[in-house]
Amino acid sequence: MTEDQGASKKRTDPTSQLARGELVHAEVKPLDLSGIPSVITGIVLWAVALVVLFIFRDHLEANGLDWWLWVPVAGIGLGLIGLWYCKRRWAAIQAGHRPETED
Repeated sequence: MTEDQGASKKRTDPTSQLARGELVHAEVKPLDLSGIPSVITGIVLWAVALVVLFIFRDHLEANGLDWWLWVPVAGIGLGLIGLWYCKRRWAAIQAGHRPETED
């Protein structure tokens, strides 16, 4: 193989193209900057899990698994702490005290 043939064979995989500067990453912003809807969704899902486990409370107690009721309670509690944090953080971003890309 001659040098002309070797030079004309250009690797076309994305990593090589990126290294040569032929590919450019598009700047993609996150969909949800506040995080509040995500945390609320989590809290609702934990509440649904609590209701379902509460329905089967007798079965759980019979099998010694009544402690499972405390798992969604803890999830709801931690979700409420997360909601407080997200609301506080979003208020600071809106007021201009923190950049949106921080964290």
